Amino acid sequence: MPVSKKNTKPGIELEYNSLRSEILKRIELRQQLISITLTLAGIFLGIGLSTQSVALIYPPLAMFLAFGWAQNDFRIRTAAEYIREHLENPDTGLMYEHRVQTGRRSTSGLGGWRFVVISHIGIFIFTQIMAVVIELARTNFNLNSLTLTQWILLVIDIVSILFVLWIARQSTR
Repeated sequence: MPVSKKNTKPGIELEYNSLRSEILKRIELRQQLISITLTLAGIFLGIGLSTQSVALIYPPLAMFLAFGWAQNDFRIRTAAEYIREHLENPDTGLMYEHRVQTGRRSTSGLGGWRFVVISHIGIFIFTQIMAVVIELARTNFNLNSLTLTQWILLVIDIVSILFVLWIARQSTR
């Protein structure tokens, strides 16, 4: 929504509107990444129920999608911070990001975790864990029956899950 205040300089208003548009676009991209993740999870986990090792391919893909999600999350926060610190003040009447940040602090989630991080990163981690469980269930959780390829993929999956947990921790800062 364009902002127009009598005390707002045209350049500030233009920059404000441009950054708000970028934030909205990045939020949209973040949502698309979640949709892509759920689609890929459905495909890989569905096929993984009947085909050996296919489910183990999914966790690294989810990790890379989580990196893309985090990139957009970091850029959203950077743009919002810039708006708050450099463009908004009571004289211009631009105060939306200040208000949002105040509300964000009072409803920051569990232990400082933002709800968007819990919900979105939770999807990445849950689907990654499901992929590992599906493959292990196919072998009746008999680790001795895993092939070398399965072991390698399992190690890559565990590393991928740990990276997504690391991404989640970075997104709470």
